[in-house]
Amino acid sequence: MAFIEKFYQLFLNLGPKLPGVITALVLGYIFIRIMMAIVRRILRISKAHKALIEIVTSLANILLWILLLSEVARQLGLASLALTISGSVVALGFAMANGLSTLTADIISGVFLSKDQDFEVGYRIKSGDIEGIVEKIDMRKIRIRDDAGKLFILPSSKIDSIGWVVLEKK
Repeated sequence: MAFIEKFYQLFLNLGPKLPGVITALVLGYIFIRIMMAIVRRILRISKAHKALIEIVTSLANILLWILLLSEVARQLGLASLALTISGSVVALGFAMANGLSTLTADIISGVFLSKDQDFEVGYRIKSGDIEGIVEKIDMRKIRIRDDAGKLFILPSSKIDSIGWVVLEKK
């Protein structure tokens, strides 16, 4: 019975806040969509490589959603959760800078590969034992499809470290 009473009390506390939270989520979603369109447009105007556009937009998207969820938690009166979410962004930054060397290496390699004129989506390459067409370059991974239709998903740092041979440009 105490559980039901606590649940009921929680509902009474959160109930009046729900319209504001739903409004914040809807407006936040619209804001994120608009901001992502602006970021993509700016990157396209700056003639950035497609892969770099994907990397930057995915990082911006993650950051905007974390900020929105933090604001929603704050509106619900869950200030400690909002602080935890906000703090996790800072912790993630420190972890990337200090401890997550593989993740950091993949992201940095992905950025450099996306800017390399000899490594683009559509190019046929050979890297190690893998030969195929580069299908996608994202924040951490490179996707290469071979002639048999197999999709190889490799960390960017692996391709960057072992190198590649350009067999055919699109």
